[in-house]
Amino acid sequence: MMFSLYRMKFIAIVIALVLLAINAPNSYSQSCFPTCRSDDGRFLNITEGVGFSTLTPSVLNIRLVVPVEVESFRLGIFDGDHLNGANGEFHWDNGSPITPGTYLYVLKSDPDRDNNGPIIFQTQDTDLLDNDWVDFDIFNDPGAIDDSGNYVYTFSIILTNGVSSSNSFKVRTSQGQLVIEEIFTFIANATGVFDLPIIYPNINFADGIGPDDLVGATYDGTFTFNFQLRDPALELEFWDGDTDRGSFDGTGTDTDDLNTPNVIPDFAPPDSDVVAEGVNPPNPFDDLNPAGSDGFNLLFLRSPAVTYSIIFPDGQRYTSENPSGDQEWEKFSLSTQTSDPNLVDFSPSQIPAGNYQIRFEGLDMGNFVSVNPPFPIQIVGEPMITSEIPTISQWGLISISIAIGIIASSVIIRRRKKVY
Repeated sequence: MMFSLYRMKFIAIVIALVLLAINAPNSYSQSCFPTCRSDDGRFLNITEGVGFSTLTPSVLNIRLVVPVEVESFRLGIFDGDHLNGANGEFHWDNGSPITPGTYLYVLKSDPDRDNNGPIIFQTQDTDLLDNDWVDFDIFNDPGAIDDSGNYVYTFSIILTNGVSSSNSFKVRTSQGQLVIEEIFTFIANATGVFDLPIIYPNINFADGIGPDDLVGATYDGTFTFNFQLRDPALELEFWDGDTDRGSFDGTGTDTDDLNTPNVIPDFAPPDSDVVAEGVNPPNPFDDLNPAGSDGFNLLFLRSPAVTYSIIFPDGQRYTSENPSGDQEWEKFSLSTQTSDPNLVDFSPSQIPAGNYQIRFEGLDMGNFVSVNPPFPIQIVGEPMITSEIPTISQWGLISISIAIGIIASSVIIRRRKKVY
């Protein structure tokens, strides 16, 4: 009985020491654009050439900010190929497989944030995978440290051969934050029979397209982007482009926005297919005819017609009910200084510091949408905790060593008692 008591004490001591030895878990977080999931059909996009209408240039620059205490990180690209799938099977992209666009992915040290700097890493679409992530280990460059003490890089995705094409992809980093400070395009895409079963896990092509095929869909018509105001603001301005607002039945179509000038805005890239703001009917319709194309439109339709909201830190929503039509830019403006509808859409009492969201709803699949962030605000990538791994400190190792010593000593004592 006495020995059992001693043994219980030893076990209790060992458990306590082991618990002391283990530090709090380290959270390994990643930032993704536009999302971390590989099955939701949400992508950043570069589109160029005849047959496509685009409001963005053939280069996209994404800022990557990494904490100075981090030695290295992983940079990931999802579906970075362009029409290079095996056996004629490719995903998410549009264009000609015979003459596909050529895309270069370049990471540069850029503490000045001017999209220039020494190249740290580069790869091209032919070295990347179709419908899968490829991650690259990057060691931080001391030359990338900015005035705030963080490493700052620019990751540029570049169409190099000018071929008419549309490249949909995602980007992620294992450390730090992805940031977009310029015009960009996004899309929920499905380019054919290889993509649809990913978005619709219960689809059955054999019996036609019906409501049962939509059950469990991974895309629900929403896109969410995050940004932060470090200080209270008097005004907040956001530009949306080419949302193709309007339904096939003529309802909810684009109108001439009161507070957007009927001109091409100065920030519009000169080589884009932009037109002046006005009444620009959708092309294609944002809300497709669900009976069209023998029911296939039902797979791309997300009702109601597209809108988006700016969501304040306290949950207040200010919604653009009639965003841009075809190939135009339209302004959505909030101001604490005026309520004149010829100048602003909403006049909140305050625009506080904090974390905000821009949330699109009712966005059909296959509809390119461009946005111009509310400068100088940065749109940040989706954060996601990938794992939590307990770590053992130096004192923890000492504690475990002591515990092992105690156990070993008890075993020796027991053996000696048996011998003598």
